[in-house]
Amino acid sequence: MFAKGTKHFARTFHLFDFLFVTKGTLYMKEAEQIFKLNPGDYLILVPGRHHAGYRLCEEDTSFYWAHFQLNAPYTVKQGEKPDWSQVYRKQATHQTPDEFQLRIGQSGTFLHPERAKAVFESLLAAEHSDDPEMRMHRQSRFFDCLIYLQKEAMELPSGAQEVARRTMAYIQDHYKIGVRIDELAQQLLYHPDYVTRSMKKVTGLTPKQYLHHVRLEKAKELLQNGSYHVAAVSEESGFKDVSYFSRLFKEREGMTPGQYRRLIGRSGL
Repeated sequence: MFAKGTKHFARTFHLFDFLFVTKGTLYMKEAEQIFKLNPGDYLILVPGRHHAGYRLCEEDTSFYWAHFQLNAPYTVKQGEKPDWSQVYRKQATHQTPDEFQLRIGQSGTFLHPERAKAVFESLLAAEHSDDPEMRMHRQSRFFDCLIYLQKEAMELPSGAQEVARRTMAYIQDHYKIGVRIDELAQQLLYHPDYVTRSMKKVTGLTPKQYLHHVRLEKAKELLQNGSYHVAAVSEESGFKDVSYFSRLFKEREGMTPGQYRRLIGRSGL
């Protein structure tokens, strides 16, 4: 807390500094850019940039802060509001994980500040604990905070979310008989381009990519059953061409459907 008549000290720090104001107003300057932080606002100060308070607090001002560092490259740049297609970089396979690239605003306002406050309180609870397990959880809790911030940065109009929800439900119901984007859009009473844009923003996938995802997940379920031949699995999961099915499956899982079934059988999963 900074008391009335005081301000943030000046320094150039080697870590990120995450500030979240809960009471009063905090006046911050980083390099030549100034920030006025009111309750609910946050600011991420960048390593190597000089920062300081540029004005005295006019009332007692409370805020949470967290220092952190990244073990991966990062950039600071101006840009448009991100969507999931920019964040979700690569879909997982059986051998590789999902890949994401967070795109978080340097400053902004929490849409639900009470939730953000609860996250920081959990970090403080772990900080003051002598339990090694609880202190280890600080890492995942802080990452939860970054994910929460990323989600808030991409909150969409309810219309786009509803279109994506209905699109996914339609695909899940019709994946076996085939889904064409023009027919899907006609059923939902939306333009095909709007359906595609909504799906990309909400899920990071086009309708066709989501269709493949649903079919391949169904194929994996059938392969785990062990009683279906690969051709039957292909047909039951909606793929009419078994060669095309096998090629897509290997691209995603890093192995053929037959290899996947043998692997699952050996592992007992």
